[in-house]
Amino acid sequence: MTNAKAIFFDLDGTLLEHGQAYTEILTATFRTVEGEAREKWIERYIDAFYELFEACEPDPVRRAFASIDACSEPELLADELRRRETAACEPPDAVYEDLDRLSDGYRLGVLTNGFEGWQRHKLREHDLEQHFETVITSYQAGAHKPCEAPYRLAEARLPARAYAMVGDDDSDVDGATNAGWTACRYSGDGFADLPDILDWE
Repeated sequence: MTNAKAIFFDLDGTLLEHGQAYTEILTATFRTVEGEAREKWIERYIDAFYELFEACEPDPVRRAFASIDACSEPELLADELRRRETAACEPPDAVYEDLDRLSDGYRLGVLTNGFEGWQRHKLREHDLEQHFETVITSYQAGAHKPCEAPYRLAEARLPARAYAMVGDDDSDVDGATNAGWTACRYSGDGFADLPDILDWE
């Protein structure tokens, strides 16, 4: 199928829309596991997580929780956060029908910033994983979008004659453009207009 074109989708904000603020999810996570949610815990977690995440350090969620001295259950906190984050996501309307339609003529993949176990969990829980030939995370590539590495890894994993990236963020659009892909900014209205709106070269 190397003569086919490939369409990659971002995950958070594209295939899954978030219906709750991240700080609200964190607050509920702390309250469930620790019985309270102190503002300094939330601030410390966010700072520690993003420092670890940006460097592609392993296990950033658990390690960020473990960096908070007052929190005694980093494993439970990580599990609860994943559960709550997954539950707070919803796929766009008609996404399953649209992906089935697109798979008839295109190779489909996911290209997302994140680490594989966490992102695949969200895809599985929302019955999306089976629609894609491959799932590429920035942790697998050792760099986050808009860096070129995730796009080159996607090309290696899913050979095609042309590539398009559908995502809601500047990192998706800028990264795809810099990699020589077609870039499509997701509008939040589902995927009924694909592939017509893709400006294939």
